[in-house]
Amino acid sequence: MRTLYLEPFSGVSGNMLLGALFDLGLDFSRFKQELAKLNLSGYQLSLEKTTQSAIAGSLFQVELNGLYAGHRVDEGVQHHHGQHHHGRNLAEITKIIQDSNLKPTIKKSSLKVFNEIAQAEAKVHAKTLSEIHFHEVGAIDSIVDIVGFFIGIDLMKVERIISGTLVDGSGTIEAAHGTMPVPVPAVMQMRLNSEVPFRQRLDVATELVTPTGFAIVKQTAAQYGALPTELLPEKVGYGFGTRTTGHLNALRVQLLTSKPSQKETLAQSDQVIELHANIDDQSGEQLGFVLENLIEVGVYDAYFTPVFMKKNRPAYQLTVIFKPAMLDQVCELVLQQTSSFGVRWHQLQRQLMQRSFTKVMTKFGELSLKIGQKGQFKKVAVEYDEAARIARKNGLSVAEVMQQALQVYDKKSMR
Repeated sequence: MRTLYLEPFSGVSGNMLLGALFDLGLDFSRFKQELAKLNLSGYQLSLEKTTQSAIAGSLFQVELNGLYAGHRVDEGVQHHHGQHHHGRNLAEITKIIQDSNLKPTIKKSSLKVFNEIAQAEAKVHAKTLSEIHFHEVGAIDSIVDIVGFFIGIDLMKVERIISGTLVDGSGTIEAAHGTMPVPVPAVMQMRLNSEVPFRQRLDVATELVTPTGFAIVKQTAAQYGALPTELLPEKVGYGFGTRTTGHLNALRVQLLTSKPSQKETLAQSDQVIELHANIDDQSGEQLGFVLENLIEVGVYDAYFTPVFMKKNRPAYQLTVIFKPAMLDQVCELVLQQTSSFGVRWHQLQRQLMQRSFTKVMTKFGELSLKIGQKGQFKKVAVEYDEAARIARKNGLSVAEVMQQALQVYDKKSMR
């Protein structure tokens, strides 16, 4: 699985993300050919190989021309030499993307990001989605940055994105609506009820995380945290920002690939989601159906715990454990198939033992064993499905078959 790892030590923006992809080797000509499928005019692209703080990287910029030349975008607002220039609204952007010849997956992913920003801007400005003209969302450069990012990862065949902690500056910035605090209002709004890790640098008095950058990370990162130990860096790239911060203002990215196939999984720490819902008015058959469906979609575990709710009503608490990328899917399944009106969840760290697999030949047949190890401590477990199949075939208990497999393994290990 080809994975993109983001290191936003100096924030993240749309042009930094694209600059980093180009620095990894994204083909500029092919990118422009795909972007032309948007049928959007009024801009030209600039890509420069340059250095910052003696580090080589790429600076990608969208340069506006014609009617749009001369304006810049700050926290959801455009400046046009003193004249207020309204950007496109969400419906117009949706139509541009849907009417394009881009791949359906690129359209869908781009619109998710636009909707994320649109919801935040509407809340910040106390307007409905239909009322507000989105300047940050509607600006040509934001359309190019967002759609372009998904074109880029498609061309590079990136299947998964992992992000480290997003680092923003502090203080204030000047925008059309006046002095704005950092994080800027749209970013602050998107952070609510979000699991995106975030911190601020008090020594950088400007914005580092833009609404576009934050929304892309929030909508695409399958997990957050340190570089996964089971993946190998293939390439490293730097995408530069345009703000002067007094420090290296870049997004570093790594293109990662799985290690050569081994029958072993290294010990590691990762993150999981634990989701809960209380249910007091469904039959056992219906609840069993819910568990079956959760296991089918690939959650790590799912189970019910008897509880007493308010007014001493007996009920069940559903617990589901799964990888962060499945959050939307699991929420939708639970709300659709249970009587619960809401779910709650939190993110947990977990540590996995180093695991390997082997086979042993018993007098009943061949069986697979899973071996877990941490330091000098070891666990050995027999694969249940194989043991159950052999037990049925030979008229034995599962315990007898498992015991035989472990005895063979112990003798084999002592040689």
